[in-house]
Amino acid sequence: MRASAFGSTLVWLGAGQIDRAAVESITTGLGLHVRWTTGVSQALAELRDRPAAICLLDCRRGNEALRVARSIRAERPSALLIGVVDAARPETTLDAFRAGVFDVLPWPLVPWDLGAVIANAQDLAELVETGGEPGPVEVSPYGVFGSSVAMRKIVELLPRVAPSRCPILLYGERGTGREMLARAIHGHGRRGDAPFVAVDCSSSTPQELENELFGLVSQRRTDGQDERRSVERLTRQSKLFQASGGTLFIMNIAEMPMRVQGKLHRLLRDREAVMAHDKEREELDVRPIVAVEPGFESAVEEGRLRRDLYERLSLIRIELPPLRHRREDVPFLASHFLKEICRTSGTPIKTLTRSAVTLLAALPWRGNAPELRALLERLVLLTPHGSIRLEDVLAQVRLDGSEIASTGGTTLRDARLRFERDYIAAVVRQHHGRMGDAAAALGIQRTNLYRKLRQLSVMRQGRKD
Repeated sequence: MRASAFGSTLVWLGAGQIDRAAVESITTGLGLHVRWTTGVSQALAELRDRPAAICLLDCRRGNEALRVARSIRAERPSALLIGVVDAARPETTLDAFRAGVFDVLPWPLVPWDLGAVIANAQDLAELVETGGEPGPVEVSPYGVFGSSVAMRKIVELLPRVAPSRCPILLYGERGTGREMLARAIHGHGRRGDAPFVAVDCSSSTPQELENELFGLVSQRRTDGQDERRSVERLTRQSKLFQASGGTLFIMNIAEMPMRVQGKLHRLLRDREAVMAHDKEREELDVRPIVAVEPGFESAVEEGRLRRDLYERLSLIRIELPPLRHRREDVPFLASHFLKEICRTSGTPIKTLTRSAVTLLAALPWRGNAPELRALLERLVLLTPHGSIRLEDVLAQVRLDGSEIASTGGTTLRDARLRFERDYIAAVVRQHHGRMGDAAAALGIQRTNLYRKLRQLSVMRQGRKD
C-alpha cells in the first residue's frame, strides 16, 4: 500500500464503543498508527499536528458525525477523510459524501478495503500533481440528464462519489438514464483508459453468465449457502478481469443464479482471484455499479438475491426519478432529442411550438426518455413542415400517453376537436389553476382561455388567481 502522501497516522473520531483491538490489528498491518479522539476539537488538534494524517469518521450514529465532517473539511481541506458506515443504511452514505468524505467503508472494517481506499486516494493525488485532474462535472460527454432540481442534485453528487471505489446501486425505472449515469460516474475523475464493462444477467443462461463473468464454469457445487473460503478463479477473457481497474455495470442482477451470486460476493469481498492459466493470485480492483428497478427489494425479501451481496452492492444508493416526476425536464430533453434526430437523419432542423411542448410535458411518459425520443422520431418523419405544432402531436398520441396507430379514418381536425377539451383541462391542472400561466403556456390571451373554458364547459381546478 502506498500511503506516504497521507502519512502513517490514522485519527479515529467516533462517539460509540468500538472494538479497538480489532481496528488496531488492521491498521498495524497497514503500517498505520491510530490516534483515538472523541470530539471534533480533539480531532482537529491531531490534524493540525499531523496535517497529512488520515481521519476515519464513524458515521453510523447519525447526523452528528456529518456535522463533524463538515467542520473538519472546512478547516483541514487536505485531510483524507474516510467515513465508516452501516451497510444496511445506504441513505447515510450519500449524506457522508455530501458532508465531504473522500470515500466510505462498511463496518466491520476489512484490511484490503482500507488499504484500497488509501491507495486510490494516492492515485488521485498523483493525477492532480501531473495535471490530469478534470475540471467541474461535464455532463455532455455522457449524455443529457435535464435541469430539474432532482437531476441537478444527482449531477452535483457526481464529483463526490466518482473518485471513490464504493459500489453504487442506481435505482430507477427503465429509461431514466441509469447506464448514462453509470458512465458519467465512471468517466469523471478517473483515468481515461479505465475500462467500463456492462453485463446483462437476463440475456444469458446460468452457465453462459458464469462463463461470461468468470471465464469458466466451476464444477463444484455452490448453492448460495456453502461459503467456500477458497479464492475464486478467473481467466483473462472474463468480464470481471476485463473490468479490473474500472467499472463493472450490472443489469438485472435479480436474474443472476444463486451459484453465481455466491462467487461474485466472495470475489468482491476478497478482491483477489486465482488466474486459471498460471494459478497465481492477483488483486482485482473492480467497482460494481448495479442498475435496479422499483420493487427490487422483493428479490431480497423472497431470497432470490443474497442479502449479503445486496448490502455490499448498495453501499451508495442513488434514485433516479421517472420523467413524469420531473416534467420541467421535458422541454429541455425534447429540444435536445429533436436536434439530434434531425442531425443524424439528415433532416432540416425542425422546431416545436410552445403549445406542442406544453402538451409533451403533460403526458405521463411511462417509458421515460426513450418513449419521448421515439415519439419525436415519428414526428420528424411524419411532419411535412419545419414547425411541429400542437395538432401534429395530438395526431400521434392520446392524452393518456399511448400512441395512436396510423390506421386512417381520423383527420387532423377530428383529432384536435377530440382532444382540445382534455388538453386545456390538463394544462390548467398543470398550472394549478393559474389562468395567466396556463394561457401563456397555451400561447393564447387570458380572455380567450376563459372563452374556451366556457365554450368547452371545462371546470377550473386548483388555485384561482
